Amino acid sequence: MIAKKRTVITTDGEVDDMNSFLRYLLYSNEIDTAGIILTSSVYHYSGNNEDVSPYRWTGTKWIHEFIDYYEKVYPNLIQHADGYPSAEYLRSIYHIGNITAPGEMEEETDGSRFLEKLILDDDPRTLYIQTWGGTNTTARALKSIQERFQGTADWQKIKTKIEEKLVIYIILDQDVTYRDYIAKEWNITVINDAFNFWYFAYMWKQVHPKLTSRLAAQWNLENIRDNHGPLLKKYALIGDGNKLEGELYEELRGTDSYLNNHPEYERFEFISEGDSPSYFYLLENGLRNAENPKFGGWGGRFTQIRSNLYKNQAVDYNPFTRRFESEYTLTRWFDDIQDDFAARANWCVSEHFADAVHYPSVTVDNLDVRVKPGEEVSLKVLANDPNNLELHYFSWCYAEASSYWDLSKIDLFSEHVLGVAGLQVSIHSNVMDCPFKVDLAFSNSNSAVFTVPKDAKSGDTFHIITEVSNVAKTPLKTYIRRILTVQ
Repeated sequence: MIAKKRTVITTDGEVDDMNSFLRYLLYSNEIDTAGIILTSSVYHYSGNNEDVSPYRWTGTKWIHEFIDYYEKVYPNLIQHADGYPSAEYLRSIYHIGNITAPGEMEEETDGSRFLEKLILDDDPRTLYIQTWGGTNTTARALKSIQERFQGTADWQKIKTKIEEKLVIYIILDQDVTYRDYIAKEWNITVINDAFNFWYFAYMWKQVHPKLTSRLAAQWNLENIRDNHGPLLKKYALIGDGNKLEGELYEELRGTDSYLNNHPEYERFEFISEGDSPSYFYLLENGLRNAENPKFGGWGGRFTQIRSNLYKNQAVDYNPFTRRFESEYTLTRWFDDIQDDFAARANWCVSEHFADAVHYPSVTVDNLDVRVKPGEEVSLKVLANDPNNLELHYFSWCYAEASSYWDLSKIDLFSEHVLGVAGLQVSIHSNVMDCPFKVDLAFSNSNSAVFTVPKDAKSGDTFHIITEVSNVAKTPLKTYIRRILTVQ
């Protein structure tokens, strides 16, 4: 059994953070949640009643309110999957961090002290710090440790332990504390989603419509918002009447005024979940996403910039736009991500296991396979459905993640599209025809045959993904990623 990833959520409380947190609660059985910490960012802060006024501050109570609603559906959720944390536990790990100003890290707070203890504890697992707002509370925790131990005989041992233990997943850089403090003083691994998240956030309208059908109004109402219990009734949609106290009037996407001023939207369309990729990355769904950021999965695919820094500059070929795009490493999974969400939404109102769909269970002999040039490799999967539903199989080669195809040899050029706040949010290429030739024979069965190219060199890899999904209105899918390495 694969161990759950251990994580801390830090959030600044924007509407899309709230939507991301709501979805996270439905997946909280899959991840070991060690902490939930409210923090600030350049976009949201509480002020200090002295020289800093509040800016777009949505308060400190919303997390407790969401946990209260989670508690109402918890009895149903635990009928469908093991591992859901109790509401009481979630309340116990919620702490207020550095919230008064953007980048404020001078004050020790309840949240920073709690995070400091987690960083220093003896749990040997990686601790993933999801950064939905600024990094300032994380910076304060690290600074407190540095002030406490630097100059002591144990300092280098403690510092090395922390640098090997932490991974910080940053959604945008929402204050200066990573750049000005963490990056200068610590050699901590960082996964930096600087722009792909926008496409599951406020820029989703720029995604090809073939990929966004499950962000549409009617789909949201039927599959998520309506008749799925009190928690999902809180899921915010465009023009739904939801008003966040403290938010700027022009940012209140639930109002009729916002709809009138933004005719590109329809009432009840998707708003945003820009922070969700940070935990999509942690889900053990068979894609082996967190094993290596360069593999790609629901959290996107990343390029290693240096030993401790990954950025989402990798590109995948989008067959709908006929070009290579960095955002397609995320948007290619939208249908699966949303279908999965819809199935879990049904768990909220299904009192018995037999009343809802569940994940197919799969068995394979080996996920890492040694192969030879020209070899025909049979790839079989043993699978069954816990509800005895019919299963559908689909196998494909994730060519862009495979080293056999060298994207650096393709005539790519960067076409930088400027988006919100002048941020680079897209890298496109002028390649119009997909260059990947894949000899993969499969049918809707549990077996596929992959023919290794004769010119493959020793060390070349091929990522073969098999999807096993049940035939249902809201299907659930289990993935198997096998990595074939040429010897």
